Amino acid sequence: MKILTLIETFSIVVDTGSFTEAAEKLNLSKSFVSKQVSQLESELGVKLLYRTTRKLSLTEEGQRFYEHCHAIISQVEKATAEALESQSNPKGAIRLTAPQSLLISGFGHLFMAFQRQYPAIELDIISSGKIEDLYSQHIDLAIRVGKLEDSNLKSLTLAASKFIVVASPDYLVKHGEPLTPKDLASHNCIHYGDSRLSNSWPFFMENGEKVTVQVTGNLTCNDGNIILAAALCGHGLCFGPDYLYNAYIKQGRLKPVLTQYHEPTRVTALYPFNKTPTRRLRLLLDYMALHFENYLYE
Repeated sequence: MKILTLIETFSIVVDTGSFTEAAEKLNLSKSFVSKQVSQLESELGVKLLYRTTRKLSLTEEGQRFYEHCHAIISQVEKATAEALESQSNPKGAIRLTAPQSLLISGFGHLFMAFQRQYPAIELDIISSGKIEDLYSQHIDLAIRVGKLEDSNLKSLTLAASKFIVVASPDYLVKHGEPLTPKDLASHNCIHYGDSRLSNSWPFFMENGEKVTVQVTGNLTCNDGNIILAAALCGHGLCFGPDYLYNAYIKQGRLKPVLTQYHEPTRVTALYPFNKTPTRRLRLLLDYMALHFENYLYE
């Protein structure tokens, strides 16, 4: 197993582009990580990396070897996972990411229900909507809302959704209801500061054209709970996925506006293309496919 340890270290060094970052990820000293890579080069009899004070780069042999590393590591992980899961009770960890808007909706309860059914499966949930490098971050599953751009990932559509604009009835009584997207210019629009949408809100016009409206407002925040609280207390208009506001719309505490212009989207599960899903990940994917919409819009 010694050579596998060296291969994993080398792969992480290349993924991070730095001995320092690789050492932090592995919780080892920088000198020890460098020594392991040198030892791997000695074992193989080839130079894998060019080292300079500014950056690392792969040699031609190193590039070819690196291309096989993920497959090697993936096969070892698969074999280990299958050995662990050969028992009747599946076990092991799943590292996943999902945007905060999903986690604070009813969907967050789905994970608890899944673990009640499979208590030996550990979930490491990261609240993030950013498109991470699943390989270098060792992420098994990413749940995302909106357009997909990475063709290197397998995808499973979990639910249809749409981006909507909402406000409290009190706000609309006081400030009036916008009738077209351009009317947003005269409203206080609350921005989600950590989103690609932020103050650029997309809409579909009646002729099928997609337009983006630049909005302004006096509150920007990257916490969905605060955005939601601001909308509920009548602070302004909010933009986001319908599942985040659905329960409050049913209660009459929020009202959707510009409904004929709302942009359709979807919620998707993503996982690495060249990595065979473990049994525990397949169980979670199947569970989400079966129950996702029930929890999302509960």
